[in-house]
Amino acid sequence: MKRLADRGLVDHKPYRGVELTGSGRRAAIAAIRRHRIVERFLADMLGYAWNEADRLATAFEHDLPQEVEDRLYVALDRPDACPHGFPIPAKESADLPEMPPLYALEPGDVAVVAVPGSTDPEIVAFLDTLGLRPGVRVEVKEKHPFDGPLVLRVEGRDRTLGATVARQVYVQRGPARRSRRDRQAG
Repeated sequence: MKRLADRGLVDHKPYRGVELTGSGRRAAIAAIRRHRIVERFLADMLGYAWNEADRLATAFEHDLPQEVEDRLYVALDRPDACPHGFPIPAKESADLPEMPPLYALEPGDVAVVAVPGSTDPEIVAFLDTLGLRPGVRVEVKEKHPFDGPLVLRVEGRDRTLGATVARQVYVQRGPARRSRRDRQAG
């Protein structure tokens, strides 16, 4: 922590914790951006599965020169998300969009799915059988009380997902659901 504090990346107060500085936050988000671009390259250009790209990206992302990162981003046609479905932050950004767990959504909410690379492979396989893959758009149809399951509309079909697994999937909220009247008018 002392080395990070000496570099101006964190504020460290003994017995009070650690907090990123503005510079530290920008450096952390730059690392996230680089990781997600490398994952996209591994998946799109080299054919690795989305859940393999995460593991491989960590091997060389830290040594990637900025010039190479920039060229990869352009060669990939400026992607907006990594293969897991998480957004690629803008260059020199200090913010990441909110990515709540799927279970935080309520009926009528629409969102795009993101699945962390660290998710248990058996859960990934189960999600795949439901059509819940990174980048897929879902709509919450029902949310049962007391940690009950969610009923989701996925690719035109209703799917049921328990609270435990729904808390391991993240989402980027979509546009507000239009009313029938708005759909008919426009």
